[in-house]
Amino acid sequence: MALSISQVTIYVEDQQRAVDFWTAKVGFEVTSDQPYGESRWIEVAPPGGGVHLVIHQADPKWPALVKDMPNYVLFQADDIVKTHEELVGRGVEFTQAPSHEPWGWTAVFKDDDGNLFHLGQR
Repeated sequence: MALSISQVTIYVEDQQRAVDFWTAKVGFEVTSDQPYGESRWIEVAPPGGGVHLVIHQADPKWPALVKDMPNYVLFQADDIVKTHEELVGRGVEFTQAPSHEPWGWTAVFKDDDGNLFHLGQR
């Protein structure tokens, strides 16, 4: 049996703000944007394909999302230093600049909702 991951859901307070972040700042493309109940079903993905991020409207009745703890969603780049510079230039905020650890290169950035994500190097 061969399994793969096709989607990862990210809960946000403002879907349009999140779409703007992932497209304008990170460089992903919208692959789906359609009505979904009282909100929208939105998927974004890196150019050329890959795992899709589902930008899901968080329900205000849900408990607050854990802040200051990275989701273990790992994005990978061929050159983490260059990618860091490009993303910072587009307005992406990093809470941890690229550093070389015993296991490899790592960095942490956050989206406009405060969700934290890892960036590694292939």
